[in-house]
Amino acid sequence: MLLLFSRRNNLKNSMIHDTDYLEKYASKLLDKVSKNVIKYRKQRGLSQLELAVAIGFSSAAYLGRAELRKNNQHFNIKQLAKIAKVLDIDITLFFK
Repeated sequence: MLLLFSRRNNLKNSMIHDTDYLEKYASKLLDKVSKNVIKYRKQRGLSQLELAVAIGFSSAAYLGRAELRKNNQHFNIKQLAKIAKVLDIDITLFFK
């Protein structure tokens, strides 16, 4: 039993320190967040421009790139907080 725990712990520690693994994990999470922003924006019937203006942007360009993850664009936590308030949802839904 101790040997099994030790192997699991070593595997877990090696994954934590593997930068490729961490980059892929972060990228997948950002993809999930972007897909959920699209999902909830559309459920509320808002266009990209309407949401962009509501969170303080003057155009939909950045929002569109972040939704599509174009050129590795993504939402930051402050933007997600604003989007969640505008869409009247809990911010944690973006991560599920």
